[in-house]
Amino acid sequence: MARLLSGRVGVTSYSGLSTDRQQTNGFPSFLGLEETEPNLGLPSNNDFVLHGDVNGRRFWAQGSGTASGAVDGITVQEQGVTATGFAGSITTLNFNGNGVTVTESKTTTGLGNTIETGISTITINKANLNIQDASGFTPVTGVTTVRVGSGLSFVEIPQGQFSSGIVSFFSNADSKTDFQDDRGNDSFQDCTVIRVGAGLTITQPAAGIASISPTGHVEHLKVTGIASAPIFDGNLQGNVTGNITGNVTGDLTGDSAGTHTGAVVGDVTGNVTGQINSGLATITQLHAATINTTGIITTSAGFNAPAGSFGFTGDLVSSGISTVAFFSGTNIKISGIGTADGGFVAPPSSQGFIGKLVGDHTGDINSTGVSTITTLSGTTATFTSFVGALSGSASLVDMADEGVDSTCSILFSLNPTGSQSVKTSTRLTFDSNAGILTATGFAGDGSRLTNIPAANLTGTLSNLDGSALTNIVSSSVDVTATNTTNADHYILFADSPTGVEALRSDTDLKYNPGTNTLTASAFNGSSTGLTGDPNISVTEVTVKGNILPDNDAVRDLGSSTNRFSNVYTADMHFNNEGINNSIDGTWGHWTLQEGDENIFMINQRTGKKYKINLTEV
Repeated sequence: MARLLSGRVGVTSYSGLSTDRQQTNGFPSFLGLEETEPNLGLPSNNDFVLHGDVNGRRFWAQGSGTASGAVDGITVQEQGVTATGFAGSITTLNFNGNGVTVTESKTTTGLGNTIETGISTITINKANLNIQDASGFTPVTGVTTVRVGSGLSFVEIPQGQFSSGIVSFFSNADSKTDFQDDRGNDSFQDCTVIRVGAGLTITQPAAGIASISPTGHVEHLKVTGIASAPIFDGNLQGNVTGNITGNVTGDLTGDSAGTHTGAVVGDVTGNVTGQINSGLATITQLHAATINTTGIITTSAGFNAPAGSFGFTGDLVSSGISTVAFFSGTNIKISGIGTADGGFVAPPSSQGFIGKLVGDHTGDINSTGVSTITTLSGTTATFTSFVGALSGSASLVDMADEGVDSTCSILFSLNPTGSQSVKTSTRLTFDSNAGILTATGFAGDGSRLTNIPAANLTGTLSNLDGSALTNIVSSSVDVTATNTTNADHYILFADSPTGVEALRSDTDLKYNPGTNTLTASAFNGSSTGLTGDPNISVTEVTVKGNILPDNDAVRDLGSSTNRFSNVYTADMHFNNEGINNSIDGTWGHWTLQEGDENIFMINQRTGKKYKINLTEV
């Protein structure tokens, strides 16, 4: 711009300001007059601040009251740690807490005391606590630290809410103990001291637990009910009435006069002299010279003869029921019922059981040889071999899986129930190897038959409704022409071009014979064979080649009413050869190209190049 006589210069636009106008430490900077800020003059009122916006406006106005930036020189710390982010350099301080007080004042400074400065004083009061007793009386004030001694605890009130500001201290010694009688009634309540009399001792087996026990041995114990104790030490004299439960260890010397009624529960160790008479005796092991029983004797360990003896000698006579786990002898005579869990075991080198077994026998009879029995009845009979005729009916037979034989006979009977003879027929066979059942004919409902090959179907079929038929394979179908129906029809296709395939359709692939229109959601492949003038409407087109009109200088790109929003291109070429313009009637051939800071036009007819003059806005 030419220099004006007034000495004024034009102001540079904000987008055109030079980058070196900002002062940098260690580097000189120079400011042109055209890049200076305008003089805004004095504000219209005190306490106005300078405002600005993105449009470049500068003006004086009253402050908004909110922080407008950071203030250097003010650092906020907490316990000596500087806060990060905007909290480290602030324009607004907000103090919270009951112990914080803020007072403000104003002073004038500067030349002629014309500058007013606001001063705020923050006072943080030291927090003090008042100690109250249970009645709410405050004997101690100004406490900042409370130390809780041994045996004391504290709890916030209300519980779980530390923010309430109320904490209660209590002692475990305040707990009280209630004494109850044998019926659960309280005899003494709120006892804090327990006094133990003579003969008793208090011990502490665990922290917070006290145990009361007798001191030394109890010389005399006299009870009218049931007496129980972990240990009875000493002699038991006098009459014992009631029940004695638990194990009695040691020797019982002297006579036990009277009759022992009831069961003896527990172990009896030591020697028992005299007679033991019992209606029902269950003894693990019994050693005795003479045993007389009138009832039932059961033993789990059997009879063990002393070493060097001949075992059990004499007669074992039982008129009732004898249950023996193991029974061995040369002569066994039982008038009643004898059961043995271990069965009959013959001595070595003997002939086993010889003679007749008369009466009922319960249990197992196992024979490794040949058993000839006239009548045998029981729940289960197991034989390694059987000789003779077997008559009667069997409800169960032993079956085994067989998958090798090709010709097997199917078993059947003349009646569905009762004792029937099992029969077979050569007309009903089964190939277990191939899993094929063969019969001369089948009758009944065949709706559940599947996978019947068409080649195996013979005979003449009457009119069939094939709507329910599946898996029908055919090389040809009957087709009916439909040329004028104005409706959608679905195109049939298969998963494979050859072989036996199911016919399929898709709702997105349709054909209308009336309009001769084929519809699909998408078409893939070459469109070279398409003819006519198709009206194609698409959302976006990606072109891998050139877009050419069918005639030169005839087709338009867009219209006066339907314009393109933006045209993105590299160089633009203009050529109206053969058409001529409407101004001077000539034609031209130009190319528009972009430069770094200029736009150029090239005259392709003359080869001349031009630069378009641009004026910054």
